[in-house]
Amino acid sequence: MYIQITTRCNMSCAHCCFACTENGEDMSFNIFKKAIDFYSGYVSIGGGEPTLHKHFNKFLLYALGHCEGVWLATNGSNTETSIVLAGMASRGILGVALSLDDFHDPIDQEVIDAFQIDGKRQSNDFREIRDVSTSVSNAGRARSRKNQYNYGFIADNKCCCTELFVDPKGYVHGCGCKDAPIFGNVLKGNVVIPETWEYGECYKDQPKNKD
Repeated sequence: MYIQITTRCNMSCAHCCFACTENGEDMSFNIFKKAIDFYSGYVSIGGGEPTLHKHFNKFLLYALGHCEGVWLATNGSNTETSIVLAGMASRGILGVALSLDDFHDPIDQEVIDAFQIDGKRQSNDFREIRDVSTSVSNAGRARSRKNQYNYGFIADNKCCCTELFVDPKGYVHGCGCKDAPIFGNVLKGNVVIPETWEYGECYKDQPKNKD
């Protein structure tokens, strides 16, 4: 499950799936907790840039204590936090991808160094440097296109995120696409996942329902 804890980002990448800006919305801890309580399997903490959330550390700690596994991607702009995350990922505590390519603004070299893996990767080293401008990413199999659509970052199946997707208001979407159907709200406790829902599928063409 992908939990979008913020729609704010301090970079404006042409390939961004969610077209986030510096002005956005942050998820409350109560909604985040409800999302984790609803689904405590493998979760992705995302944004926007998740480390911009003022309660990011609190969110991460709660997820680590209650989920089977935690993954997130960062643009590395928060130097101190990014270095800590790289260290945690190198020890297998969580998975972290550093987004580093032609679309992103420059970041401190020490962050890049923290994510570099010298020699053979250890089995419990979950660091990753993701460059979508020159290669295919492992998680999203993404191709970039610079057309300024709402969603310029697409996967082979043309879907933004093929997981259950929780937005900052707590609505659970069938996938990360803007027009994906809504299965309920974790805050209201009325989330019902249809039996037809499948991980890896895109649901943007199905009807939307907020009831």
